[in-house]
Amino acid sequence: MNSFTDLKDCWERLSKEDLLWAILSREEKKAGKWEIADFLSTGREDINYYLQILRTVEGMPKHFNGILDFGCGVGRLSLAWSSYAKYVTGVDISEFMIIQARELSSGFPNVKYVCNPRPDLSEFDSSSFELVFSHICLQHMPWSMTRGYLQEFARVCQPGGYVVFQLPSRPLHIQTIARMRRWIVDRLPFGLSRTYRKWRRGTSTIFDMYFTPVQEVIKVCLSFGLKDIILKYDESAGPQTEGFIYLFQKPIRDRFDAT
Repeated sequence: MNSFTDLKDCWERLSKEDLLWAILSREEKKAGKWEIADFLSTGREDINYYLQILRTVEGMPKHFNGILDFGCGVGRLSLAWSSYAKYVTGVDISEFMIIQARELSSGFPNVKYVCNPRPDLSEFDSSSFELVFSHICLQHMPWSMTRGYLQEFARVCQPGGYVVFQLPSRPLHIQTIARMRRWIVDRLPFGLSRTYRKWRRGTSTIFDMYFTPVQEVIKVCLSFGLKDIILKYDESAGPQTEGFIYLFQKPIRDRFDAT
């Protein structure tokens, strides 16, 4: 998926083939086996984990004014964040997922969703959110796209606010066999590649995983004016990958600083 259009088309197809599994791809839950209550409970577990990390920072608020959940899907994490914020805004590239998110969140007046079919966050004003958050979303974008969104995270974050996200840095094992299998399947004639993937994985659509070295992530975030606070090892992208949770703060500039 080398273009924004490819990315959008991919997630629209995935959302219609196996909606909840596309968001949280556990092997035993593919082919529509997620129960919504169990699915949403995983969101509360994930947010509780992030809260444990955030609360190790001195001065971290217990309740946020506004939170942006980037790559919100159907609101699995937005709903969990709603207990810790005045308002939560979920944003996603997929219109179908946003429609489902609004249905699931009908009883949560402090949660709203925005479909954002653009490779930026121009929908939102600068300094709009006290916390900008993204989990298991940026990993499916080429670094050029992720870099652009990280710059937007810094822009829409309030001075003194926080940016937290997760990204895999490298695979832990050489994936020669998997790459060879994909090369062969991609070249099957008469649409057989989609049929094979539907049979084997429950979906005919591939969503790629991208890896970005830690030093590169930190370097670009610092260049966007963020201050690094925490780097924590993370396996959200799978046990065969090395990944990290990154926590940055947007500094409050001195009112006499004209630079």
